Amino acid sequence: MSLVGIVGVGAMGRALLGRLKLAGQEVIAYDCHGPTLEQARSMGAKIASSPAALAETATIIDVVVRTEDEVLHCTLGDEGVLRAAKRGTLLLLHSTILPRTTRKVAEAAKPKGIDVMDACMVGVPRVVEKGEVTFLVGGPAELLNRARPHLLRMGKKVMHMGPLGAGNAAKLIKNLLTGAEPLLIHEAIKIGEASGIRYPDALEMMKALYSGSLLGHWEERFDPSGKTSAPKPGTNIWDKDLPLAAELGREYGVEIPITEQLAAAGLRLMAGKSHS
Repeated sequence: MSLVGIVGVGAMGRALLGRLKLAGQEVIAYDCHGPTLEQARSMGAKIASSPAALAETATIIDVVVRTEDEVLHCTLGDEGVLRAAKRGTLLLLHSTILPRTTRKVAEAAKPKGIDVMDACMVGVPRVVEKGEVTFLVGGPAELLNRARPHLLRMGKKVMHMGPLGAGNAAKLIKNLLTGAEPLLIHEAIKIGEASGIRYPDALEMMKALYSGSLLGHWEERFDPSGKTSAPKPGTNIWDKDLPLAAELGREYGVEIPITEQLAAAGLRLMAGKSHS
């Protein structure tokens, strides 16, 4: 079994480390925060003095840092992974970053014979600890065949989303929906409050009438053939109900920018349908 390196052993990286140790995998770790690195040591990881030192011996390297700058620093920096990684090393970027950052790392790695993939994680640390994380992966299929066994030692599912950077994009659009829902609900209950509805009552009403996410039956609203990504309009929703909700908010002087944009987008889509 190859030696695995983990750069970044905060909450998520440490959870991955725990899964690898359960699988009997030998791991070498690096983190810029001393106490965090000591926790990794206590879990049985070998300790490296820098990402470059880690890369001298690891053949698969998981990068689990938080920001774009941290990814670039620990891979392309003076003491970064690419300074010392051997030809044939597989570098997996798990951070939620832009695809262009992944491509920048891959471009620098290619002349050195180092393979790069994005493998974004869907799940919080407790999900990772249970082995239930899903990896959204971007990169060539032949590299996926190499990465999959390693990823499945840490998680339950690997989804190949497309070329390099597609895993980054998939994670971002998934989080777009996750982050948008409470913001839109907030605007909805503000309109309700302005109309005299207590917000807990509005939330309970919506909970009682919730028919499940569209994603559970997306084929009914989107073309499964892949010819067009534009959704099919719902009866009265886009051209009547969304504009009326926005008008009600304006009538009460409620600040509802998301609702306004949704109403406008629905009308644009309806206009496009009528001209197609």
